[in-house]
Amino acid sequence: MAEFDKTQPNQFEKRGVNPFNNPTPGESLTRDPEQKFPWEQAPQLNEVEPVIKEIFINITQKEKLLELLHLLRKGTPVDELTQVILYRGMTQGIYNTDLMMLLIEPVMYLIVAIAEEYEIDPVIYEGMDQDIAEEEDFDTAIAEKNQEEEEVQRPTSKNVPASILARVKQLPSEEELGTGE
Repeated sequence: MAEFDKTQPNQFEKRGVNPFNNPTPGESLTRDPEQKFPWEQAPQLNEVEPVIKEIFINITQKEKLLELLHLLRKGTPVDELTQVILYRGMTQGIYNTDLMMLLIEPVMYLIVAIAEEYEIDPVIYEGMDQDIAEEEDFDTAIAEKNQEEEEVQRPTSKNVPASILARVKQLPSEEELGTGE
């Protein structure tokens, strides 16, 4: 059994981290019931359509839109962006977890529509390119069998509600936003 040299700093002391500076297990259960977190209270919105409109308005503000376009150009997957947007709204008490789950697909389509409007080829999920390459190899081996099956459509702006899509079409151009890429 190896002995420790207690005169030398351990891994936590080297990083300046106290491993015991954490909440006690169950500490959150001792909180006053009158002081609820936002997600423990009734949600502000409880229908899909108003939340989608609110998210659209929020992510198309100039600063946020520029950041979204930058992230899409860098290849940040749409599913990760969707998770961040929806988790933030849920933790702020805007909607509950059930509605958050219902919003995943429409928000992903919304982000894809925005990417298409700015001529960005979005990455839907991490590893998508690898899956496409593997699928192409697989497809060549069994092309006859796949001819009878329907093709799975890639998400496009056609799947976004018309009212939101009309607003996406009215977004400012990249020159108007000041990116000019």
